[in-house]
Parts: sequence; structure tokens; C-alpha cells
Amino acid sequence: MKITTKTMQVLLGLAFLGAGGSKLAGVDQMVDEFDRYRYPQWFRIVTGLVEVSGALGMLAGIFRPVVAPFAGLLLAATMAGALATHLRIKDPVAKMAPPTVLLILSTAVLAAHLTGRARVSS
Repeated sequence: MKITTKTMQVLLGLAFLGAGGSKLAGVDQMVDEFDRYRYPQWFRIVTGLVEVSGALGMLAGIFRPVVAPFAGLLLAATMAGALATHLRIKDPVAKMAPPTVLLILSTAVLAAHLTGRARVSS
């Protein structure tokens, strides 16, 4: 389980560095999406900071396992909010797939660390 958990942490770290980084960089698609969600642009910046922080926590959690469950909780909560947004604006199910997968993976990392399975060697 340890290798699987670390792999999920790397994948989540990279995914959220990319997603959060694009929000912070003001990539046109992200600016347009937050307009479509009817959220102010400052919220895009906050979301980007939360995602990048969670990503760094996931990656740091590889070396300091105590950090990973906090990052998992932060990112899972963020993806729950993303799903709520997609539901609120009545997006098609296909638009909900990425945050759903990221929510599941973040929750899996959180659960693995809380149950001690992330520390069992494979």
C-alpha cells in the first residue's frame, strides 16, 4: 500500500500544481471558467493558492507522512466545493469527472494515512 499511496501523492501533487498554477497565472481558460461560475477573480487566486498549497503538502507528505493527511483533507474539501459549483451551474456530468477523480484520490490518501496503511511496506 505504501507504494500505491506515494504514487497517488505524486499524481495529486503534480495535478494540483498544474491546476493551481494555471489559476494563479491567470490562464485565459481559468479566468473564463471563474466568470462562468459567477465567482469573482480574487476567488480564482485563493483557489489557486489552496491547490498549490495542497499539492506541496502532498509532495512533502512523501518525506514527512504526517503532512499528507492534512493535504488530503484540504484537497478533498476543495474538490467537494468544485463539485458543488458544477452542480450549482448545472454543468454536464463530463465536466464533473476531473474533480470527482481528484476527490476520490485525495480521500484515499487521507484514509490510507489515517488507517496506517500508508506506512506498511509493500
